[in-house]
Amino acid sequence: MKRLLFISFVVISFASFIFGCSSMQTYNINITDIAPYPCSLFEPLHINVGAYYGEEFRTFDTIQHYQVPGMDLSRVCKIQIGKANIALFEYILSNVFEKVKPIQFLSKGFEHLKDVDLIIEPTVHNYDYTTNVDGVNIHIIYAINFFLPGGEHISSWSIEGSGHVPPRFELKCDTTAVTELNKMAMRDVAAQFMTGFCNQIDIQKHFYKQCNR
Repeated sequence: MKRLLFISFVVISFASFIFGCSSMQTYNINITDIAPYPCSLFEPLHINVGAYYGEEFRTFDTIQHYQVPGMDLSRVCKIQIGKANIALFEYILSNVFEKVKPIQFLSKGFEHLKDVDLIIEPTVHNYDYTTNVDGVNIHIIYAINFFLPGGEHISSWSIEGSGHVPPRFELKCDTTAVTELNKMAMRDVAAQFMTGFCNQIDIQKHFYKQCNR
């Protein structure tokens, strides 16, 4: 019995030593805006757009885990970008299109959307936060769905944006670093949408006149 108690004591002590030598820190970061945005170089297109922001898009958050290089230290970053998502696409759509109408829901057939020419639904397809000896990186992929007023899905467009900051931030998951990274990535996405919308094959097919005025 004494031997069993001794073994239990050794195991518990060893476990305490192992976990006591490591540390985990958690950060909650809420990004609401990434202004200033890039300026559009074109006149707004004569297209009436309905903008639908789904629940996941409006409240998007992600939990990123990583190990600090060279240290027995792990970090957990909970990053919330739902409000920044909306701010980004509200800016993009209001600059690219003549009229933008918020849409609260998409029902079968979209019968309630006869006063728009195109429905746009942006979603977050992927979000990565990585850290290494070269610094910290954020990579965002937005998948953007396009529908006609009757509900026909005509196209999906994936746009990728990236942000990088140098190694001085590599031991941190703080608001300054993450906000700067998101700002870079989202500005990249905005510039690509503004310059590339009319280059999409299915968009050209349905809105040739508007894109070539």
